[in-house]
Amino acid sequence: MDYVIGVDGGTTKTIALVADGRGHILGAARGGGSNWLGNEGLETPMGVVVATVQEALRQAGVLASEVAMAAMALAGADWPEDHTARQAFLAQAGIARQVVVKNDTFAGLRAGTSEPFGVVVAAGTGCNAAAIAPDGREWAFGYYEDDGGSGTIAWAAYKAVLRAEDGRGKPTRLTEVVLGRLGFPTPEALLRAHLAGQIDHGRFLSLCPLVFALADMGDEVAVEIIVREGLILAEYATALIRRFDMQALEFDVVCNGSVWKGQGPLLIDTFIQAVHRVAPRARIVRARFEPAIGGVLLAYDALHRPVSDEMYANLARTAPGPEFFSTFDGGHPPRRLRRE
Repeated sequence: MDYVIGVDGGTTKTIALVADGRGHILGAARGGGSNWLGNEGLETPMGVVVATVQEALRQAGVLASEVAMAAMALAGADWPEDHTARQAFLAQAGIARQVVVKNDTFAGLRAGTSEPFGVVVAAGTGCNAAAIAPDGREWAFGYYEDDGGSGTIAWAAYKAVLRAEDGRGKPTRLTEVVLGRLGFPTPEALLRAHLAGQIDHGRFLSLCPLVFALADMGDEVAVEIIVREGLILAEYATALIRRFDMQALEFDVVCNGSVWKGQGPLLIDTFIQAVHRVAPRARIVRARFEPAIGGVLLAYDALHRPVSDEMYANLARTAPGPEFFSTFDGGHPPRRLRRE
């Protein structure tokens, strides 16, 4: 029997899944971040991918020679030369008989729709968005923008604490929550730690769900942060819709990534309203599967293997639980988050 591999390689984590030809997930492994950030050799992040795949193969009891296709959905694969470099490295690593490299956003799109065209907004640690047009053209934001995601929300919370302290901003419960989570007695201590580069990246990102919780409880500043995030994410979607003249069409807009799992309806409601002002027939859908399963589906697609309802059901039934895919623990980033 031939097998497939699906990989979701992001900034804070890398997930590899091994599946058989009927949609059963046989092996699953999680590694650190594999986004090549341009300030290090390709060997380091791609080494994470290879090691994670090898662990998934070990768990599945499958040899690399038995894998017909590995679909690598990788953050940072934004330019043609990015794909070429990754493709060559991973092919040489011998993890499958064939390897295809895509930007990670396309795994998010495939995880949410089986339609031939649509839009995806992937909001995890960072944010990216992509679309496939009705005529098959593809486009992803990549390095054009880096706003959005849990890093943006955490940074906004940090700034809100400082603004509340110095009088430029409103009082907010974020002060108590942020200081408590990061372990500082005062906003000044927080500021000094940030300037000295002493704030743990993973703990900083873990502020994101706390902001959602406070927004759901009605904290005015937290509400403003989440509404702004919803508008930022909608801006990605509507730009793609206009790029491919899809305003009058009916299609799926897939919401994928850990940020969309935040508490309360405020984010998704804000996003829907903004998108529908541009494309009223767009269907806003949450991804049915995690992006790594979207990678498995991309592998089937690359083999021109139809995915039956039974295969979808098998994928859902045999996938790891949600805690396996969680990013709100901060993951293991390849570098410390910095925002100026």
